[in-house]
Amino acid sequence: MISISAASSSYLSPLQQLQKELQSEVNAGKISSADQDALTSALTDIDSSLQSSRSSGSSSKKTSPDDLKAKIDDLMPAKFPAAS
Repeated sequence: MISISAASSSYLSPLQQLQKELQSEVNAGKISSADQDALTSALTDIDSSLQSSRSSGSSSKKTSPDDLKAKIDDLMPAKFPAAS
């Protein structure tokens, strides 16, 4: 049987899971460290935005996939401007 302390110590938040996956992609040479910085910043901004939405009283309504995509799309242009 797994003790609660052991189970909780191995828990990773969704943000931590994504950051861990991003790091493994960088280690594998699939993503540059410069892109890692930008992606880490974007992930942090997305997480902060979602946390803010939850704390503003909208926690009773689960965020729909379309709403989540819209939030991400709103944040991404600031981090990744369109190529000219």
